[in-house]
Amino acid sequence: MINFHHSWPYERVRNDIYFEECPFCHTSSVLIPMKKEAIKGAFEGIKTHIIMPCCREKIVVESMDSDYVWATKPLR
Repeated sequence: MINFHHSWPYERVRNDIYFEECPFCHTSSVLIPMKKEAIKGAFEGIKTHIIMPCCREKIVVESMDSDYVWATKPLR
């Protein structure tokens, strides 16, 4: 089981994923560049990468659920 410190909440608006705040640079309302296939894979537990458009930091997504992105490193 992944530690809660490795999670970050997101919002879904239609087919877009938004972080209310970037976990690294704290920019607000960040659109996450994930394709539908990557989102589907993350829900199935397939690892994928996110490069944050605001600060170019990298998140390795281990899985996703309906509320959180679960990463391989702490985000909180």
